Amino acid sequence: MNQPPVTKKELLLFCFLSAAILLSIFFLQINNDKTKVVFCDVGQGDAAYMRIKNRFDILIDAGPDRSVLNCLGKYMPFWDREIELAILTHPNNDHYNGFFEIINRYKIDNFLTIKTSATTQSYKKLVSEIMANKIPFRSIAQGDRLKLTKEDELIFFWPPKSFVSNDDNDYSLVFLFEEVTDDYRFRLLFSGDASPFVMNRLLNQPLQNLTILKIPHHGSKNGLTENFLELAEPRVTVISVGKNNLYGHPAKTVLELLKSKNVKIKRTDINGNILFRPNDFK
Repeated sequence: MNQPPVTKKELLLFCFLSAAILLSIFFLQINNDKTKVVFCDVGQGDAAYMRIKNRFDILIDAGPDRSVLNCLGKYMPFWDREIELAILTHPNNDHYNGFFEIINRYKIDNFLTIKTSATTQSYKKLVSEIMANKIPFRSIAQGDRLKLTKEDELIFFWPPKSFVSNDDNDYSLVFLFEEVTDDYRFRLLFSGDASPFVMNRLLNQPLQNLTILKIPHHGSKNGLTENFLELAEPRVTVISVGKNNLYGHPAKTVLELLKSKNVKIKRTDINGNILFRPNDFK
């Protein structure tokens, strides 16, 4: 049986309702000044998105492929096409390949990473594209701090400026995002693919009482150490990892260590995108 054609009145009503819904979404989002942090489900790789006080966008790593676009499409306001700060923890392609897609679709105001002698052709291509798009590009290291707002700051703990190693994971940026208000103190540590060597050299740093610890190296046995976990005492841990990956991540020993300390575990292979709001941790 043929359906009757849509009338002009029905079409106008549909357009009006669609516009009303979009405007409602717009005003709800623009009037929400709370920070949000999302660990993106990008498979076997790392990517995290932060929107600071609903006005400042940060992308930490970008995963192995275009999957990061789905995460940004879901959590970044649809009218916003500008990422104020992109951070690459270290030049492994499961952390940077997604930036090729990001550069073509978003305006990036600043790009930060470690000082490295990485010479892979794909990483050289990424740097060339960053330069071609005139994106300010610089290295960052231990001791650097970035004040984002009155209440929000990034504090970098690793690597030292003159650091040298044969293991590229030893160069992973380890840094703290801290949001401090009268009501709460939210402390999130990003750890890239940091090795046990790195974890053990952070034991004298002020990294106690973390709210969230991003477990290094996708939960590999060559990442988190018991000594560091005991120092940090995180309320929640996050493992960015691909489902049924070839590496057997996360390692059974790491999961058993976390469970023995009664630490809450979130995993992208199980939970998908993982959203946190600092004001929920009052």
